[in-house]
Amino acid sequence: MTGSALLVGGSSEIGMAVLLRLLGPAPRRVILAGRPSGELWQNADKLRDAGYTVSTTQYDAGLDSEEIDGMLEHACAQHPVELAIVAVGSMTAKSFAEGVIVNGLAVALLLRALVQRKPRHIVLLSSAAAVRPRQSIAEYSIGKQLADSTAVLLARQAEETGVRLLVVRPGFVTTRMTAGLSKPPLATDPERVADRVAAAMEHRKTIVWVPRPMGFVVRALSLVPRRLLPAAWR
Repeated sequence: MTGSALLVGGSSEIGMAVLLRLLGPAPRRVILAGRPSGELWQNADKLRDAGYTVSTTQYDAGLDSEEIDGMLEHACAQHPVELAIVAVGSMTAKSFAEGVIVNGLAVALLLRALVQRKPRHIVLLSSAAAVRPRQSIAEYSIGKQLADSTAVLLARQAEETGVRLLVVRPGFVTTRMTAGLSKPPLATDPERVADRVAAAMEHRKTIVWVPRPMGFVVRALSLVPRRLLPAAWR
């Protein structure tokens, strides 16, 4: 990769792992977008220490379409983005509506705006819960469904203009967001997600499951009546 890279969700552990895996050697220009936080600043410093030129910009789920366009215009004014990674998600929303907006509607609007800017690659970090929603995380699942479906539809349109959009569907990933939760079978980590993303991009895939068997597991679970499953899997 030779152009600029944009990570929306600049404090995301998975997003950073994917970014570092795809960036290639310094120097490169990197833009981290997200809410101001210690994690965002730490990620920026980590990239600077590695020799990258880094800038930060503010992004949150409350931005409307015009504000998202303005954010992207400001961030990408001097250096067009070649790679955009969307790593936005929250399992701690204060309400059902907030969870759907943060994980779904806001991401759908962002993806549409990114496709219109025509970077070479867009990576959406979705979730297995987008395909098989779970009652215990209903707002997260429904939001991810919206974002995932938007990405799949946009990928078909975007390819005609030279934009490749990859949808990544991991299962349980060990991060700050999942700390304290019991680790299920097939749990993975950010580095393994990054490896799968890199391989998927090399093979020009549009959807990738992490780990590889997760897609088969989700499809198998969909055939089982939910009442027969443990509560945590419903």
